[in-house]
Amino acid sequence: MFRFSIFLTAALFLTGCTFYSLVPKGKSEIAGTYTVNSEILWSKIKEGHTEIWTVDGPALQKITFINGLDDGDTLFTVQTQGKPPKYKKNMSFLEIIEFIETSATASGVVGMNSRNFRPYKFGTLDGFRTEFSFTLEDGLLREGFGVGAKKDEKLYLIFYSGAKLHYFPKHKDDVETILRSIKIL
Repeated sequence: MFRFSIFLTAALFLTGCTFYSLVPKGKSEIAGTYTVNSEILWSKIKEGHTEIWTVDGPALQKITFINGLDDGDTLFTVQTQGKPPKYKKNMSFLEIIEFIETSATASGVVGMNSRNFRPYKFGTLDGFRTEFSFTLEDGLLREGFGVGAKKDEKLYLIFYSGAKLHYFPKHKDDVETILRSIKIL
């Protein structure tokens, strides 16, 4: 599998399609705000406030880092249904969960089911954690969980999701290790 990954990376480099970069094992800085430690290799891509890490491809499993949403920002850039909701700096954590669900629906997520909302330490920040399941247009059921917190009135979120039958459980423990390692800068 490792040889195939090297081959695929080389093939993408040679064809000019180098959108993803390697996230090495160890400490990684996220948005100049916090660090996380990973015990496995990931690939990442960045766009605006979002950084996505994946091992097997984002359609199968991914960690999504939402970094520093400001008052008035939307969560996702792609919208398929209606006007997207906007983050408000005075939202409670419960209102943020509603903001996330409404944003997901507006971006094409079907049957978003959030559950097990609870307090969570995001590094040293007071934050929240939730679990969820959903489906996209491809009909594949996905499981996930997310954590979030505010720092200087900006919203920071980390979501992990993957295909329920194999890819979600495959790296769930790796992601839990990453979440436990959060250190605020």
